[in-house]
Amino acid sequence: MRKIKALIYALLGGMIAWGYWQRGDEGWAIFISLFTIVIMALTLSSIGRLKISWDDEGITLAAFPKKPRLLHWQDLEKVSLDHLGYHVQAKDGQFKIRKNVMPADLLRRIKENIRLNTKA
Repeated sequence: MRKIKALIYALLGGMIAWGYWQRGDEGWAIFISLFTIVIMALTLSSIGRLKISWDDEGITLAAFPKKPRLLHWQDLEKVSLDHLGYHVQAKDGQFKIRKNVMPADLLRRIKENIRLNTKA
């Protein structure tokens, strides 16, 4: 989806810049071209994209430029599913992940640890 957005921005920016270039306004054409390149770079960058990894210690949430955050398995409290995806709550944070992106292994492990935490 991000690649399609970047392509659309390139086409629109290129058309606008070409129009200014044909009218003889090189300054605006260069400005629009540079602006289009910057917008495409921001669209394709990984700024703010949540990366989820897990190990024996817990779930690590990393969203650049923030520092990675660790949710321990014993702190997991609740998991719920709605139209947006899975919402996982812990004592010291929460996160959501789309249903079609959630790995089956991670979902099984989250449910297992929540079950163990509610019994204790």
